[in-house]
Amino acid sequence: MINLYLIRHGETDFNKSGVFFGNMDVGLNHIGKKQSKELETVMDNIELDIIISSPLKRCIETVQGIASRKGLLINIVDELREMNFGLWEGCYYDDVARLYPDEWKMGMEDWRDMHPTEGECFRDFYSRVSNALKTIIESYDGKKVALITHGGCMRVIVSDLLGLKEKGFWNFYFEHGKYSLLEIAEGHCTIRKINCL
Repeated sequence: MINLYLIRHGETDFNKSGVFFGNMDVGLNHIGKKQSKELETVMDNIELDIIISSPLKRCIETVQGIASRKGLLINIVDELREMNFGLWEGCYYDDVARLYPDEWKMGMEDWRDMHPTEGECFRDFYSRVSNALKTIIESYDGKKVALITHGGCMRVIVSDLLGLKEKGFWNFYFEHGKYSLLEIAEGHCTIRKINCL
C-alpha cells in the first residue's frame, strides 16, 4: 500500500479566474508563502518517506520547508508539471477566443480535444501525468509519499486512480496549499482526506 499525500502548490499572482496558466514558471505570492508555512506545520505530524515534486518554482517553494524539516530530498519529476498552454499562457479566455478562434472553437466543442496554440494537447497531458503516476506507484510500494504538483495534474491523478479516466477530470477541486490523502493498495484507491490543513 502507498499513502499518497497529494499537495497543490500555494497561490501565485497568476492564479486568477479566467486566465490560462500552466507552464509559466512563477513563484508564490505572499498568500502562497503563508500557505506553505501553514502546511509545513501541519506536515510536521505526518510521517513521510519520499517527497516528489513538479519542477516548477511554485511547487518547489511550497515544499522546501517540509523537505528541510524532515531531512528529505525533493525528487523532481518533470512529467508532473502543469499542462503547457503555449501561446495562451497568461491570457484571459476572452482574449484567446479572439486571437485563436479555430483552436478555441475546437476546445469548446470538446475540451478533451483542446490543443492550445503551440502548446500541449489535453489528451497528451493526461497521458503524461497518468504514466508518471504509474511509475511512482510501482516504485514506492509500501511508502508514505508526498507529491507536490498542480491542480490539473491532481485532477488527472485522482480521475485515473478512481478509474474515471478523462471524463472525471472536472469532478474534483483541489485548494492551494492543502493536502489530500489517498491510500492505494492492489490497484484500488481510497480517498481518506481531501483539501486538508
